[in-house]
Amino acid sequence: MKILVFIKEVVDTRVPVEYDEAAGGLRMGWNAPLLNPGDRAAVKAALKIKEAFPGTRITLVHLGPVSGERIIREVYSLGCDEGLRIWDEDIENLEPRAKALIFERVARVWGFDLMFAGARSEDTGSGQLAVLLACRLRAPCITHVTAVEKLSKMRLAATRMLTGGYVERVESPVPCVISMEADEDPDPYASLPALFTAAERKIDCLDLARIGISRQSILAESCLTCGPLRFPVPRARFTPAPDSSLPAFERREGLRMGPVSKREGRITAGDEESVVKEIFRSLLAGGWLHHLRKHD
Repeated sequence: MKILVFIKEVVDTRVPVEYDEAAGGLRMGWNAPLLNPGDRAAVKAALKIKEAFPGTRITLVHLGPVSGERIIREVYSLGCDEGLRIWDEDIENLEPRAKALIFERVARVWGFDLMFAGARSEDTGSGQLAVLLACRLRAPCITHVTAVEKLSKMRLAATRMLTGGYVERVESPVPCVISMEADEDPDPYASLPALFTAAERKIDCLDLARIGISRQSILAESCLTCGPLRFPVPRARFTPAPDSSLPAFERREGLRMGPVSKREGRITAGDEESVVKEIFRSLLAGGWLHHLRKHD
């Protein structure tokens, strides 16, 4: 089994930052870097799967300069099998869409059964990378995961964190993409021989040309494009005349409300195909799909 874990280096927010008056900005050289907490939880989940299924190979993927090799070696010493760094000129501060494009290419070249990433990074906090990556790979995606249980080589179960303190257990086929929430469990410690081995380990570095991505595609994904503005067209609805036998107040209230009705809900049960057809008919009857019709 092949597992890819995407890791990122962030600034330790527990250490006070210093402001440089002369430069007019933060002293970036004084910041204390560390592994993103969500990515650390992803590494621990991958190591648990490797322990349960011998023969599993974990590859760490980091997008960043050579300073990021420190966290690759740190995680590699915990029991991972391979470290990979991707870097090229002028690809700093990429948007999540551009990162998803790069990681998608890495996943297709290296192959994967599972992919782990942090639910969000401490510096940007967008939380979009795992979902965008799964969309590009046409693979299932489970977000806000707190625990992963491998049921078999072709299926896994994950525990998701919901709002209000609720949790949800989800089963998914393999391959899939999982975004892990940061946890408060104690981090594993590497042995001294593993630290020495990780320090001598060669970290492969690939540029965009070696993974087959052009700069134009990166720039295209980094730019947000907007289509032409389209204003909604009001739909005329017939308002019946109020009953003349009603009191004046109720007649005025009926004219003021017009065709507005109270929101209602219903539950549809059945197999997957029948439920989808019923939802489609409801949307069509409610006028929510008129924009998909061809206009003369």
